[in-house]
Amino acid sequence: MQVLPHRAVAVAVFMLIVTAYAAMAFYFPVAYIWATYEDLVGEWAQTYFFLAAAVLAALAAIQASRYRWFFAVLTLACCYVVLEEISWGQRIIGFETPDYLKARNLQGEANLHNLFTGPHKTVLKDLISIFLALGLVAYGLVYPLMLAARWRLAHWADNIGVAAPPLYLWPFFTLAGLFELKPLSFNEAEIAELLIAAALAMTSLHYLFGFRRKRANPASPLSRSDSFVFGRWLVVLVVAVVTIAGVTTVTFYSVPENRVRIDSRIENGIEKFAGRYERKNRCDIANELYGMLLVKEPDRVYIMRKMAACYRELGGSAEFDEIMSRAIVRDLDKYKEEPWRASVNQSLVRSYRLVGDTERADAHLAEALAIGMSRISDHPRSASAAYSYGRTLQLAGRKQEAFEQFSRAYELQPTSSRYRKAYFASRAALR
Repeated sequence: MQVLPHRAVAVAVFMLIVTAYAAMAFYFPVAYIWATYEDLVGEWAQTYFFLAAAVLAALAAIQASRYRWFFAVLTLACCYVVLEEISWGQRIIGFETPDYLKARNLQGEANLHNLFTGPHKTVLKDLISIFLALGLVAYGLVYPLMLAARWRLAHWADNIGVAAPPLYLWPFFTLAGLFELKPLSFNEAEIAELLIAAALAMTSLHYLFGFRRKRANPASPLSRSDSFVFGRWLVVLVVAVVTIAGVTTVTFYSVPENRVRIDSRIENGIEKFAGRYERKNRCDIANELYGMLLVKEPDRVYIMRKMAACYRELGGSAEFDEIMSRAIVRDLDKYKEEPWRASVNQSLVRSYRLVGDTERADAHLAEALAIGMSRISDHPRSASAAYSYGRTLQLAGRKQEAFEQFSRAYELQPTSSRYRKAYFASRAALR
C-alpha cells in the first residue's frame, strides 16, 4: 500500500510527540516537567494548537458546505479552551483568583473546568475522564471507520454535517483517550491535550484544504500531488506552533516576576515527580531529583528521608545511615528549640520509624497527639490547628479521625490549597 506524503507527515508528528515525551520521562525528568507544566513550552504548544484549530475551523466555517455549523461550533469550543488554558488572562496579566473560584476550583485558578477536574481525585472527575476518553475514541477512530465501511448511521451523521476527522489521525485521538484516563499518573493528561489540539488543528486544515481545492467532498482521499502540497502545510503548521510556543515560553520566563513563579512551580514539580519515580521503582531518577532539591535546601529533613529511603531501596546502606544521621540531628536541633511544635514531633516520628526505632517514634507520636488535642481545645475555630492534628492522626493510623480534622480545616478556610489538597487526599484514602 502506497503511503501518501501527508499521512507520512502526520504519523511522523505523532511519533515525534510520543517519542520525545517518552525519552524525557525516562532520561530527562526536568525536561519532562517543562513539557507538562503550566506556563511552560508543552502547555503553550497546546494553547497555540487549539488557537490554530480555532482559526482554521473559522475559515472552514465560512465555506458553503453542510459542515459549516460543525466548524462554527468547533471554533467556539477551541476559543473557549484557549481562554481556559490561560485562565482567562490570569497566566498573562497575573490577576488574583476571585474568592468564589478559589474556594471551589480544584486548582485555585480563574477558570471553569477545574471546578470539576484538577489534581484531586473525585468521582465526577473520573466520570468526566471516562466519557471524554470514550468520546475521543468514538469520534477519532470509530466514526471514520464506520464512514469508510458505509454504515448508515455514519452516513446520516455526515449528511447532517458532522465532519469526521481523517482516518490517518486515529492514533492522536486514541492515545489521547487512553491518556485522559491517566493510567500512569504521570501528567499524561497534558500529553493528551497536546494530541487532541494537534489532531483538531490538522482536521480543520484537512477540510479547509479540500474546500480551497474545490473538492466535492473535502474529506475524501487526496491525490498524490495534493498530498505533497497538504503535507507541506502540515509541516508549516507544526513548526509554527512549536516555534511560537518556544518563543512565548522564553519571553514569559524572562519577566522577573514570572520567573520567580515558574521556578517555584518547577521546584514543586521536581518534588512531585521525584515521588512518582520513587513509586514506580525508579529510585535512581528519584534521587537525582531529590538531590537537586537538597542543593537549594540542604537542611530539609523531609527530602533527606526520601533520599534515604531511595538509597535503601538501591542497596546503599552506608548512604542511608549517613543521611538519616543528618536528618535526625537536624530534627533534634529543632526539637530542642521548639519541643511544643507538633510538626517537629511529627518529623521525629517519621525519622525514627524509618530507622526502625519504634520506641522513640511512639514517644514523639504521643507528644504530637497531646499537642494537637491541646491546640484544638484552645482554638476550636483554627483551621491550622485542625490541619496539624489531622496530620498527627494520620501518623497514628486513625484515618477517619484525620479526615474529620481535614474536613474542618477545609470548611474553615476553603480558599487554602493546602487544606483542600489534604481534604481530597484523605477522602480518597478512606475508599
